[in-house]
Amino acid sequence: MLDAEHQGRVLAGFDFSFTVPFVDRGAFFPGSRRSLPTARDLWMEVDRVSADGDDFYAGAFVDTQPFAAHFQTPRAIGARFSRRHKVVERACVTQGLGWPETVFHLIGPKQVGLGSLAGMRFLAALRREAPKVCVWPFDPFQAGRSTIVEVFPRVFLAAGGQGVAKVRSTQSLNQVLAGYGTRSATTPGLLDDNVTDALVTAAALRAWADMAALWRPSAMDATVRQTEGWIFGVR
Repeated sequence: MLDAEHQGRVLAGFDFSFTVPFVDRGAFFPGSRRSLPTARDLWMEVDRVSADGDDFYAGAFVDTQPFAAHFQTPRAIGARFSRRHKVVERACVTQGLGWPETVFHLIGPKQVGLGSLAGMRFLAALRREAPKVCVWPFDPFQAGRSTIVEVFPRVFLAAGGQGVAKVRSTQSLNQVLAGYGTRSATTPGLLDDNVTDALVTAAALRAWADMAALWRPSAMDATVRQTEGWIFGVR
């Protein structure tokens, strides 16, 4: 659907961190001799180190030095582990959207690091297999091409009047969807969080796609753009 053969543009949101923090320390992995100046370099390195992992699994990256020193896992706390966050993640806190978990903490059901590292491998593969697909904000805008953005569903739930609560009923879901100009869903009873997050995210992306200010957040300078990127919808 996203490749160059697809007829028409697609705006797709992926709920994983596209990179690890950079701006706070001036490097993705401070103290490492590996030069990874941009997000693209990070994706390729994660993919290279984890090449033997099936289905984009990137567990090998977490276990390989010098990167392992920055992660906390059930087995060990790395010597350089810190709960670092990206600029946009700190903006989420300022805007009352909650505090996204750091990608370096790999313990418990709320950890997002392994999924995000797998996502980085996916982005590396996408650049090889579908080079015409843009990954925002790392790639320059090109009219007519499909675009991938990082999303945090809580941004869209909050803007839809749901606050920080999850949507778990058809009534609540339809109230949020109506705010985005989307017709009601016909799903009965209690709903899975993942399903409602996906539906609300799709509705919000369609409603907000033409809002120019969201594509140019003021805190996203050149360094942030090329290293950490941004979560679409965070102002």
